[in-house]
Amino acid sequence: MKKLLMICISIVCCTFVVSANTSSERAINGLKQLNLKPGTKFVIYAEDITIKAAKVNAKEFNRLTGHELITKESPFLDHRTKILQDAMGKRGTYDIVFLMTSWMGDFYNTGYLTPLTKWVNKYDPELDDMVAPFNKVWSSFANDVYGLPTDGDTWILYYRKDLFEDENEQKKFKQKYGYNLLTPRTWGEFNDIAEFFTRPSEGLYGATEWRVKGLTYPWFIQRLGSLGGNYFDKNMNAAINSAEGVRGLKDLKHMNKFMSRDVLSYGYVETLAAFSQGKAAMVITWPAAGKNFVDVKGSKVVGKVGYTTVPGYIVNGKHNPKTMNFAGYSLVVNSKSKKPKEAVYLVAQWLVSKEQMKRANMNLSGNTDVIRKSIFNDPEMRSIFEGADKYLDAQMANIAQGYPDLIIPGNGEYMQALEIEISRYMTDEIKSPKKALDNAAKKWNKITKKFGKEKQLKIYNALLDSYYN
Repeated sequence: MKKLLMICISIVCCTFVVSANTSSERAINGLKQLNLKPGTKFVIYAEDITIKAAKVNAKEFNRLTGHELITKESPFLDHRTKILQDAMGKRGTYDIVFLMTSWMGDFYNTGYLTPLTKWVNKYDPELDDMVAPFNKVWSSFANDVYGLPTDGDTWILYYRKDLFEDENEQKKFKQKYGYNLLTPRTWGEFNDIAEFFTRPSEGLYGATEWRVKGLTYPWFIQRLGSLGGNYFDKNMNAAINSAEGVRGLKDLKHMNKFMSRDVLSYGYVETLAAFSQGKAAMVITWPAAGKNFVDVKGSKVVGKVGYTTVPGYIVNGKHNPKTMNFAGYSLVVNSKSKKPKEAVYLVAQWLVSKEQMKRANMNLSGNTDVIRKSIFNDPEMRSIFEGADKYLDAQMANIAQGYPDLIIPGNGEYMQALEIEISRYMTDEIKSPKKALDNAAKKWNKITKKFGKEKQLKIYNALLDSYYN
């Protein structure tokens, strides 16, 4: 990130750094120096769960500044549409938007995003305190800074400690499979454990995962990555229909046998409910779910949950686990906002500062996941509930073995094309995983051609470079 900041400084050589002890203080001091009209209203928008990160901080912002933070929200499925309507209409309805990072390329193309580099250099939002690679990947695009990361989204494998540690279960498992019942390192072990705990007559299944049409692709992509596959080859031709992709998709469907019969309708809410109610032995989902599982009002598994990394395949004799780091949010400044852009930026910086992010992260009813290293190591955060230290360590470990989301223009089109074919395969409309992925790959190549193959390749390579280097 220091390298990024040095590049940015060279672009805006006249920028000076506003001194103060913390990112939060620099944001507040900067706002005061702009001499805005008292009571200036800043509108921030997100889907209805993510907006809680702003809601829990709104009163403090109002108290410190004399201005007002107005929160707007909509259901998740309407989130992108609302932002797109604002972008296309050039309305400036929202000043700040929680933007899913995978959409960055598309909204960059609409001109919706304000470049933030000069203010990042001037006010220092302490991006170095954010966990790599999120500090780079979720903030920069097209050689500039366009977002301030707010959310450390990755997957965690949650499992029922009470089942895994039961001596009778351990004995039966070893008798059947020939090895000890431990948290799974490989997908083969994961399948064995899922099969073992699938007991419909007892209301228990081995696992639960998303299979609803529209957002199943991350579970496929992390398997593709673990097998050594990629989104595209070196010439920007779709590579999802490789041998690795075919095996990953086949294995994904095979797992359905160990989940509820109505799993094809399962999204976040349904998987959360199934595990919380003790109906599944394992679930792979976002860190936010971990806070829900300790809610004594709605969870039957309080004190029974363990946390670990997503399994991996063995590739060329080596264990190669990959966790889909999906999707993550960044705060972006609407280029059509009618407020001074520097002021809008400063509000965003204040919201992502350590103090405000900690308040959002500690909100058990919210879904804002820790992204700052200082908060991961904060004793209060690590004791927010019993086992929180292990929960946070598992989140960090999954980030470390992460696989990137496809943050390039056309992300929505690429993934919609893939989702359609995955759904057709899951519902047996298409019998062959190879046929399903071949269909998707053809659509991908058309999408790439529409956006410009050379342009897409350049952006894709930049994504990989920022993610792995």
